[in-house]
Amino acid sequence: MPRLSTFFHKGETAMELYPLKFEPIYKEKIWGGRSLETLFGRALPAGVKIGESWELADLIEGVSCVSNGPLAGMSLTQLTADYGEKLLGSAKPTDDGRFPLLLKLLDANDILSMQVHPDADAVAAIGGDSALKTECWYALDSRDGYIYKGVMPGVTAEQFRSGIESGSEADLVRRIDVSAGDFHFLPAGTVHALGAGVLVAEVQTPSDTTYRVSDWGRGREIHVERSIQCIHYEEASDTPPGASGDTLLVTEFFTVEKLTCSGDDCPILASDSQCTALMFVSGSGPISIGGGPTSVDASPGDTVLLPAALGEVTVSAGVDCEFLRITLPE
Repeated sequence: MPRLSTFFHKGETAMELYPLKFEPIYKEKIWGGRSLETLFGRALPAGVKIGESWELADLIEGVSCVSNGPLAGMSLTQLTADYGEKLLGSAKPTDDGRFPLLLKLLDANDILSMQVHPDADAVAAIGGDSALKTECWYALDSRDGYIYKGVMPGVTAEQFRSGIESGSEADLVRRIDVSAGDFHFLPAGTVHALGAGVLVAEVQTPSDTTYRVSDWGRGREIHVERSIQCIHYEEASDTPPGASGDTLLVTEFFTVEKLTCSGDDCPILASDSQCTALMFVSGSGPISIGGGPTSVDASPGDTVLLPAALGEVTVSAGVDCEFLRITLPE
């Protein structure tokens, strides 16, 4: 029998762990839209362009709070501190004790800025509050959408700087058409932009460090020197590391898989040492995660966090559903 809950004593009070859901943190963006409302039935703030929904976040800029069960209202920061390895397994929190993963939904009604995030070497050189950011996108919806991803073969830093100065930087970056179900890995140092008409699930390291190469004339600050410093100019592979079968990506920070539940109970084969998040991308509910008193319901667009101490958990759905399974390293 799979274990669906675990208990430990904090003082004299038994605290139960179970599949956790969180209140989304909505971010207004000039490039945002209302697709989270139309596709997933979200109740968005009225009259606001929502570009990002932080589904699982533990940053100074936004911290998720539990929305279900006895732990409702507790912050992810506090969960990480109180439960430690029972939540994270053998994964480690960040240096400042926070949860080591950031999950978002991005709705690009207009194109995002062309941007780049620093790798470890760039972070060491830049210093301050700069933080490494590696991410990936799974396309949930595309209305003839596209992305920019990586410099064109042979482009040098000097050529790219000239392109920024002349306003022709887009000609030096690969433009790729995107359909629902496409997956793209964007390691730190990859210049990129999410194009208009694309809704993605984003899995990333917990960082909000972004340097803009271009904002398409919208007037926001751009960071030419930092961008040139961070961009990788060598040609990158379009095959994500570790991709095989259901596995979309394996990095030192997280692993991403795409799984399908075909109406029967589907075991989530996480070990006792792995913290797991599920991002549901398609299907029609209800979807049940867990069993008995520990079960929670989910729908497409929802994210559920499975603490490491739960061990194996089951997903049940009346019809086929697809979800991303994101695991922290053992």
